[in-house]
Amino acid sequence: MEDQTSLAALFANMKEQMTLLAFSGIGGAFFRTVLAPEEQWKRRIVQGISGALSAIFLGGVLAHVIDAMTGAGLLSYLAAGFLMGSGGELAVKAMQDSLMVKK
Repeated sequence: MEDQTSLAALFANMKEQMTLLAFSGIGGAFFRTVLAPEEQWKRRIVQGISGALSAIFLGGVLAHVIDAMTGAGLLSYLAAGFLMGSGGELAVKAMQDSLMVKK
């Protein structure tokens, strides 16, 4: 019975962490949009989605490292989501620029 309780608590915390990562990842993607405007909206949408996905999937790892170093708790998930959202979008933009020809 104790395992079920701890498993339920794990999933409850995971939902909160994923929400924080997604929210801050969108903020990071918006930040990149303001700093580096893109002429083509299709490319910008792909960059934004990839920024949000990298915030969700890679941000958890970075958040765990930040939390272990600083003990910031949920704030580490906000910081990691923002950094990974911005970084993921930048990585996809660099890949698009190197692989695709701008029209």
